[in-house]
Amino acid sequence: MIDIKYDKDIKITTGDLSKIFTVDQLPLKFEIKNVVSKNIVWSVELNSNMWAQYPESEINDVVVKDKFGKFIYQYYWDIMQHGSIFYKSLWLYCKKLINNNIKPKGLVIGTHDGEFGEWVPLVRNYMSDMILVEGSEKQYDKLKYNYDGKDGIKLINSIITPNGGSVEFFEGGRGYTNSIVERVIKNWETEKIYSTKKESISINELLTNDINWLHLDVEGLDAKLILSSKHLPNFIIFEDFNLLDDEKSSVYNYLINKGYNLHSESGICMANKSI
Repeated sequence: MIDIKYDKDIKITTGDLSKIFTVDQLPLKFEIKNVVSKNIVWSVELNSNMWAQYPESEINDVVVKDKFGKFIYQYYWDIMQHGSIFYKSLWLYCKKLINNNIKPKGLVIGTHDGEFGEWVPLVRNYMSDMILVEGSEKQYDKLKYNYDGKDGIKLINSIITPNGGSVEFFEGGRGYTNSIVERVIKNWETEKIYSTKKESISINELLTNDINWLHLDVEGLDAKLILSSKHLPNFIIFEDFNLLDDEKSSVYNYLINKGYNLHSESGICMANKSI
């Protein structure tokens, strides 16, 4: 009677609801709820033989209620059923370390508010210690609200660069899009862009040899951070969508020469070595 399909989006389809629901319960209300914040990000009312589609599926549950808002059922986002190859690969990499009696430790640079990302299920299931870094104060405040006090989690509000030092930091509107690479934010941001001078931390102050995995989402700076790192872990996820062609070639060749296997898809690249 109700079909929920997770792909790159969430599609909700109803059949003949009158067979199991009374007339006064209809239409049903379907709410998309972020797993981390618990916020309802979208809702729709559907009667029999209707459908609706929400454009994002990543770490979102679907809550079903009747006409009066009474809870009926919740469809849960599951990493193995609904996660991308990047979600599953990072999860299985950490699981393998745990099975070898190693508690994973990760470094995440560019967390945004922490409501999505391949690293999020690891926090929620206590599968890895990690350092979470976000440059935007607006996004960091939300990150802190979502993760402050969780075991094994360290939060840092700072910009990370190859060598540290003073940089110009570009940020738009709500702080969701931010970068020190001006061309990237100009390409994405529709709201007014602000820039400020800020001090940054060198990646090598954080990416020490006890880090098992690295996650980067730094809007065009990913390649430079990887190429400048002294201690690369065996598993890396980074965003390659905003890289220039020569930057892509350089970082791909660098990682392949170091023995990594690469997989790039939908603007994300994964580099891993066997352990």
